[in-house]
Amino acid sequence: MKIVAIMAGGMEGDLESGRIGEAVRDRGGELQWFYRRHGDALPESIDDYDGLIVFGGEVSVHDPALKPYFDQLGGLIRQFHEAGKPILGSCLGCQSIAYAFGAQVRPQGFLEYGFTPLRLNEAANGDPLLGGLEQEQMLFEMHSDTFDLPEQATLLMEGEAVTHQAFRIGERTYAFQCHFEVTPEIVGIWTRRELIGNPGQDQQQVANLVEQVGRDFERYQAQQTQFARTLMARWLDLI
Repeated sequence: MKIVAIMAGGMEGDLESGRIGEAVRDRGGELQWFYRRHGDALPESIDDYDGLIVFGGEVSVHDPALKPYFDQLGGLIRQFHEAGKPILGSCLGCQSIAYAFGAQVRPQGFLEYGFTPLRLNEAANGDPLLGGLEQEQMLFEMHSDTFDLPEQATLLMEGEAVTHQAFRIGERTYAFQCHFEVTPEIVGIWTRRELIGNPGQDQQQVANLVEQVGRDFERYQAQQTQFARTLMARWLDLI
């Protein structure tokens, strides 16, 4: 099992994508990484790959300077979709999938950071990935952008502050705004890189958020890990 892994932002130090990478390795699969920051060319052919995972990052799909990259990534996403090969997006990856199918990605006006109550809606009840799971999940978020729902998409999960949290297109293309894959170590790397010392962020607010997240990991991480393992096992079954 060989899966294309796209890192449009971020760095290798992100501990090999947490629970997602762990699940792929446990099933004997391989993530083949393509890093935008390294100038890695996206694969021209998808014939040698069984699936596509698009990970998160600190950049924005709507950044004009990155439009050529996300246009190309959108083409790759559509290739996998049209071939019926499973796709999974997390955060920026979710927004990239929305963009690939013609939806607008835009700033939401605030940072959603930390464990957030998300609701599985009625459409999720019979979904191959989400069916049978608890209706309310506490899952980690870290994003300042949101997206319109693509016309072809079925909304699966919703939040109070940000409505569009997960969707499916067709039978094998899934997108999640949340970071269900994270560990405390990954969140620590992201927080130090993107929030602490960032003049664009209120540092007292950042300190409060970091303290809260530390407490919430103790409370919610076991549940989030179970959610991630169940979801990933079912997504890998699609392959």
